Amino acid sequence: MPHAPSCYRCGAPATTREHLPPKSFFPKGGNLQLKTVPSCPEHNNAKSDDDQYLLAHISIHAARGDNLAKKVFVKSIEPQIGRRPAFRDLLTDESIRGGDGAVAYRVDMARFDNFFDHLCHALYFDRYGSPFDDRTHTLGHCYFSLASSDPGERQRMAMLETMLGDFYHRCAAMIERYEADRLGEIVYQNKFIDPAGPAASITIAHTFYGVFEVASLLTRRPLMGAA
Repeated sequence: MPHAPSCYRCGAPATTREHLPPKSFFPKGGNLQLKTVPSCPEHNNAKSDDDQYLLAHISIHAARGDNLAKKVFVKSIEPQIGRRPAFRDLLTDESIRGGDGAVAYRVDMARFDNFFDHLCHALYFDRYGSPFDDRTHTLGHCYFSLASSDPGERQRMAMLETMLGDFYHRCAAMIERYEADRLGEIVYQNKFIDPAGPAASITIAHTFYGVFEVASLLTRRPLMGAA
């Protein structure tokens, strides 16, 4: 009798599939062809609140005219804001309205990090067929589309963005690109940079709705020297 598949995140028996990215980022009703990885319920359904929180902020950031991000916000996020005051307050707490009418929203970085941790674990499993191991790699995320009040952080982000842009230009053949099922517009795409495979550091550059950009750095931990 064949063994049940194991969860991409924890190795427990998988009874469901995690979509890459979550289906909630797409308009409802489409016959989507998305990548999936085996998942236990805890590492699929239990993170749906963080999925919705991130979708709200990304769709607000990316909405332009009548584009796909605006449609997703109107169909999926706006009704929740009306029905769930706690969700509305979570999004708008400590927001600042500028003189031009634009609004700056404070974001919960722990929720952002949790979402991208899950996404990177799933992408890693899809690519290598084994769970991401935090004993061999650290995992961190750089949010190019978020504003920071820390000058040092802004400088670090600008340097990383320049380095990645230069790498895309000079080493295009070393980058594997993935584009999720599109509906007229691109919802999600990534660039996977791993010329030495999982034995070395890996970079995954994510783009949502063509404008919201994040780089995930899966940095190889130093090997312990022999005694």
